[in-house]
Amino acid sequence: MEEEVKKFQEGEAPEPMPDITPQMIQNALRALEAEGLVHYVGNGAYVPTEGGWKLLQEVAPMKEEIVAYGHPNVTALHKITLEITKDKEVGKDGDCIIAVNANKACADLKKEFKDALSAAKKVVITIEAGGVIDKITGFGSPALKLTHQEDMVIRKSDFIDNRTLAILADKAACNLKKELIEKLKNSQTEVKITLEIKF
Repeated sequence: MEEEVKKFQEGEAPEPMPDITPQMIQNALRALEAEGLVHYVGNGAYVPTEGGWKLLQEVAPMKEEIVAYGHPNVTALHKITLEITKDKEVGKDGDCIIAVNANKACADLKKEFKDALSAAKKVVITIEAGGVIDKITGFGSPALKLTHQEDMVIRKSDFIDNRTLAILADKAACNLKKELIEKLKNSQTEVKITLEIKF
């Protein structure tokens, strides 16, 4: 595998993958059945068992993507929180706001994503603006409400209200890369925020 990666990096075409045969698929399904992850229902059809569904849900990447914009009044000075808002302005007390005019708030997240966060799963928040990327790691909680129509807030503390997206985060607004904060001060900068559940 390392050799294939090296060839790819050096511009060489990797060796073609072998063709997948019906026999290979049948063998894989039988192996899954032996592990109790799928069940044969006849006519060549298999369905996942309860354990199989659970494993699929845990393995499937669960992501939300948000698009927002920078603002000249972004200071990113807050030491405890970081906020993304649908609002188009940053007020006087907006030292935690890092992006405005977002296309999603807590209330807009998919139910499956909210359920996973409520199971206290780890969430990685990736912020990308003008080619600069930073990441924050936080956690969900069964107490999360995720109902706010305008905002989502990431907190270093364990405080929860209806704007809280994640708690016990490893970064607040003031901890973001300085180069990123500079990009966030430009209203023309598109900000891509990816939320990814880690199992």
